[in-house]
Amino acid sequence: MRLQRRFLHLSLCLAAFVSALPAQAQSSEQIKSVQKMKVYPLPGSLDSQPMLNSNSPEIISEQGILVSTLPGPEGGPFLNYAFNGDFGLFSHHIAKDSFPGERLLYLGLLVTNQSNQTVRLTRKAGASYLSQPDALFKALPSFMANTQGKVYAGPGDRVTSELLAGKGLEREVIEIAPRSTQLVFSLPVPTHVAILPPINGRSTLMHFHSDGPVYLSHLAAYAKKEGGAFVPPTLENYRALLDQRQLAGTREQAPTVYEPSEPPPGGNFRYGRVAGVSEGVHWQGRFFEKTRILERPAPGETVAYPLSSLYLKRWGTAQNQSGQMLRRYPDSAYQSHANYGVRYDLTLPLHNESAQYTTYALGLSHPVSMSGNPANAEMTYLYPPNKPVMFRGSVRLNWVDEYRQQQDQIHHLVLRHGEETAPLSLITVPPGVQYDLKLSLFYPADCTAPQLLTLRRIE
Repeated sequence: MRLQRRFLHLSLCLAAFVSALPAQAQSSEQIKSVQKMKVYPLPGSLDSQPMLNSNSPEIISEQGILVSTLPGPEGGPFLNYAFNGDFGLFSHHIAKDSFPGERLLYLGLLVTNQSNQTVRLTRKAGASYLSQPDALFKALPSFMANTQGKVYAGPGDRVTSELLAGKGLEREVIEIAPRSTQLVFSLPVPTHVAILPPINGRSTLMHFHSDGPVYLSHLAAYAKKEGGAFVPPTLENYRALLDQRQLAGTREQAPTVYEPSEPPPGGNFRYGRVAGVSEGVHWQGRFFEKTRILERPAPGETVAYPLSSLYLKRWGTAQNQSGQMLRRYPDSAYQSHANYGVRYDLTLPLHNESAQYTTYALGLSHPVSMSGNPANAEMTYLYPPNKPVMFRGSVRLNWVDEYRQQQDQIHHLVLRHGEETAPLSLITVPPGVQYDLKLSLFYPADCTAPQLLTLRRIE
């Protein structure tokens, strides 16, 4: 009987939620839907783990150094930063040729141990995929189940979806002898592709642990052609590129000069692409703690939180979640805007101290605009939404229900500009029961931040 009552309650809540969504358009005109909500800064913060962050230049046309943290004189291509302990690596680059297979680009990672002791470098987790043929961009529904991490569109989406599902590359340990350099990986980006033009991209996300100080160098090198076949670059080839001390090209347009803690400068603003060492691999936060208990929504109320907010895009809050740059090249970004590759782990205590069932709708959306102040905001959504895809990636939900059963859901989302999808989940909490809902995601490449995380209490 209790299960029947709960099922009926959930069905009625779902019907109420669906009826509140905008009706299907009968013509080519878009319907605007204005949703009222309170917007708060996202709880928690980034950790202090460093990340080798390589995204500039995005399109590589000249081989050379992408990011190198080796010691060197100020103003040169070496950033003088040693990694020690846990750290991450994020990379996204594109190869482009005049005709298919004109050249074969490789992306290589070198690790250098300048100490007098052997250092063990452990790759704890990681994934790397090409746009073609590994992860073609394709049209997908707005909302799909993705328990195995096999739903994706694009390499950044595939990398993060697999890691979120606990898949990816196997653990690997490399020993670097004293005063030596080793090749960690050398990954091709071929332009001999099935779908023209001859352009291909590769996204990589890895997590490492080093038991001693090491320096990393991420390089772009073209394979030599011998007898009609491409020969992959060797460690010696990569080291020769390092010795030339030339950055890979063609360089991106420099970002607007700004100070992240200051108001924005006037005129057009350019974030720039990231190349250097950023701070932050993991964002952890717990909702409704201490005085923030007042943020818990009342019946019929919606509260919202920016996810991956930027210097100029904060959904009315003062919170800029972008990671700081510990080292950067002068023509690259001042912050790790959008936090590509960063893992978010958010805990939402859904505690029901009443005598009635309480249902929450948890969602992720991308409003087209906001009006009003954060305490009384109005978010505008469009049906159908605009065509540009603003987010494609997976979200994982975990909680233990009242029967002490572990609930584990992974959903894949495709959010277009102005889109509000169906809820990630409708969660009904029985009287006197406490759920600690955990939401996890890796922020994928090829997304446009920020999004809006919403929690609506239906009744």
